[in-house]
Amino acid sequence: MALHKNTDRGYAWVVLVSSWLQLVICSIVYYSPAVVTIGLLETMKEGVFKTSWVGSTLYGTYMFTAPLTSCFTNVLGCRIAGIVGGLLTLVGMMAAFFAKSVNGVIVSYGLFAAIGSALMDVSSAVIICHYFDKYLPLASGLQMSGGGAGLLMGAPIARALLDTFGLSGTFLVLGGIGANACVCSMLFRPSPHEQHTGTKSKETSGDVTRNLVDQEVDVQSEVRISYVQRLRSTVRDTWSLVFNLSFMLYVLSYTFWGFGESIIYVHLTNFAESKGTSPQNSAMLFTAIGITSIIARVLAGFAGTDPAIGVFMLHTGMVGVAGVLLMLCPLLSSSLTRQFVFSSLYGIFSGGPIALVKPIIVDLVGIKQLATGYGVVNFIGGLGLLLGPPFAVILHG
Repeated sequence: MALHKNTDRGYAWVVLVSSWLQLVICSIVYYSPAVVTIGLLETMKEGVFKTSWVGSTLYGTYMFTAPLTSCFTNVLGCRIAGIVGGLLTLVGMMAAFFAKSVNGVIVSYGLFAAIGSALMDVSSAVIICHYFDKYLPLASGLQMSGGGAGLLMGAPIARALLDTFGLSGTFLVLGGIGANACVCSMLFRPSPHEQHTGTKSKETSGDVTRNLVDQEVDVQSEVRISYVQRLRSTVRDTWSLVFNLSFMLYVLSYTFWGFGESIIYVHLTNFAESKGTSPQNSAMLFTAIGITSIIARVLAGFAGTDPAIGVFMLHTGMVGVAGVLLMLCPLLSSSLTRQFVFSSLYGIFSGGPIALVKPIIVDLVGIKQLATGYGVVNFIGGLGLLLGPPFAVILHG
């Protein structure tokens, strides 16, 4: 990784704060289906199986479009990607406001808003890796704690909006929250990794035999060539990663992890209510997950900087414990107290690994292929997120 003057210092910390805020906004939208699903069941009454496809489609789209959103980020830069993501989220939520059926919500909320959230996520994830090197695991942990903060706030905010404004009003306000990502992305100053190569036109700008119109044409031509080169490079990198055995084994692990995790994020509140828990307390379970997830992400980031521990071992161990907790979930759901115990523990062991995803990808494929690798991980991992919630409904009968 070529270092620059702001690596690990200076403006890098401004980028970290703005990317943290953007991830908070993204996560509020991402973790809202648990409550939105209940609102859809109450308002549209189209059955649990069909309604579960709303959250499932959101998570699946979020992941399956990762190669496209990563390519978009590679070609146009993190700033533009984040701004477009905020606008798409707003458009998707406004369309959901007018939806009259679950199918309409699947398209607007599950597709458009999901693509917008994916652009927010990728741009905020990639930009900090351009500004941090030595402290990348720590920066990643701090930045990913924004996801925990969004998890902490997402379900309670959605529940409060649902009680106050109804389902349509909830979509509209969530869209307004998502649009604030545009402000955060404006602070993503392009790093040296993203800057276009236009030195030739600058060197010839003093040539008196050429007018300003010719210079502008040259600059635009070089920018177009740069975009095409970046697109071709992204396609080559994606193809090469498919044959990277170590990387693909990690992708497989990530897919199984997402399969179980998506079930919790879509069905936890509905499952808790089926056990007699009030809607407000059911939404508060995500607060418990969010609080412990924030702590775990920061601590995992600190621990990941220690060579004696290593990000791979830490990630694998925590994902393993999270899987065991998923199997024990029915045994820990008979009372509100046990539900909070489960949620707190799950927040710890599912939140920590999230902070280590980007450092692991950098270790496996390098900083230059980070955006592409992140896209491949999310694309294939999206299969688990898409199938998890409907599979749980089928098992439950």
